[in-house]
Amino acid sequence: MNKIVIENSLIKDKTIDDTIKINYSVNDTFLAVNNLEIFCLKDTGICIYYTNDNDIKFNVVINCLESVNVNLFEFYSNGILKIRNTYNLSRSSNLTIQKFYDIKEINQFDIINMNGEYSSINYILKTVSKNSEKYNLLINHNAKNTSSNVINNAVNINNGKIIFDVTGLVPKTMSGSTLNQNNRIVSFNQNKCQINPNLLIDEDDVSANHSAFVGQFSYKELFYLQSRGIRYDDALKLLIRGFLFNNLMLNDDATNSLELIIKKYWG
Repeated sequence: MNKIVIENSLIKDKTIDDTIKINYSVNDTFLAVNNLEIFCLKDTGICIYYTNDNDIKFNVVINCLESVNVNLFEFYSNGILKIRNTYNLSRSSNLTIQKFYDIKEINQFDIINMNGEYSSINYILKTVSKNSEKYNLLINHNAKNTSSNVINNAVNINNGKIIFDVTGLVPKTMSGSTLNQNNRIVSFNQNKCQINPNLLIDEDDVSANHSAFVGQFSYKELFYLQSRGIRYDDALKLLIRGFLFNNLMLNDDATNSLELIIKKYWG
């Protein structure tokens, strides 16, 4: 597993093999943007950990070459982050992205370019929101027979407020494409949270659907656990843990990181 640890703009730890090639530059423009580019040359797994104490800006590009399968885990913690991620997929490449956030504030713009036929992406984002978080995701189906599956899940606490803007785009003639969006925010305050799911499709031969939910865990879920002798606080913690871990396939390090976050907020 390739591992890159970026702390306050500096690469503090790096373990990579010949399956990837990376280029990294720090504050190399007048806008003080850090640039990271990764070329995925063979089937591989990558973990990227971002930790910062200040207001940081990143521009990240991930390139998946033809017929390459990539599992990517991204972990974001602390600080205020402005980040733009671009994921470029070539023909028959498959990318699974798993993101987890425990950050002060974030403004993120993710662009997925499915440039090759039969490319596919599985995109999963989980966050514990304490302040302002905004996520803009654009999925471009630029080739025929492409597939995208998107899951955005947030637990909103303290002074958190969160916006998900999710757009799937299929131009004319890009037939055989499949788009799935599943967005859910579980909120524990009265702040406004918003989900804007968009499917912009100019082709008939497409399968597309989306769902959006903002609210709390249902009374039935909590009642069922409490009827089995589980205290309310423990029942709530179980539901939160299940919600945040659902759909994720993590290694031991990533699992431990998530467990510590849950323990930090819910004991």
